Amino acid sequence: MKKWFIPLLTLWLTACSAGPAVDEIEGQIRARLHGSADAQLFEISDFQVLDQAQREEGVYLVSVSYRLHFKQGLAELRVLQDEDLVYDRAGPFQQELGLMELERKYGEFEAGQVLARQAQVWMVRTEQGWRLAEPVQDSQRPAA
Repeated sequence: MKKWFIPLLTLWLTACSAGPAVDEIEGQIRARLHGSADAQLFEISDFQVLDQAQREEGVYLVSVSYRLHFKQGLAELRVLQDEDLVYDRAGPFQQELGLMELERKYGEFEAGQVLARQAQVWMVRTEQGWRLAEPVQDSQRPAA
């Protein structure tokens, strides 16, 4: 019994100190991206973890890459918004801020367009599991 205790304890401690799994990272980033934009706007594919580096106990800096496949273009979204424009106290400018933010993040995207993206995120181990510590800061990279 004693000869198995030390190897099992070592294995258990090693498993506890391991970084976040790829599926945990992908799930957190997908949830954040779809939470900040309409889930009907794009699909995410080709998700890859490029690098993981432990910065301190329970804190990892993770580099990822993925592709966004747009289902609708910015011009189409503008037409839809113009049809639903409501003149209230907020005014049309306030209602267009969402489209302005999409244009800032993704440029003049069109339906069917694919953008290759890279991001670095901080993952922190909590009592509920691994969580993103800050918003996804992604950058566009040249399409391969």
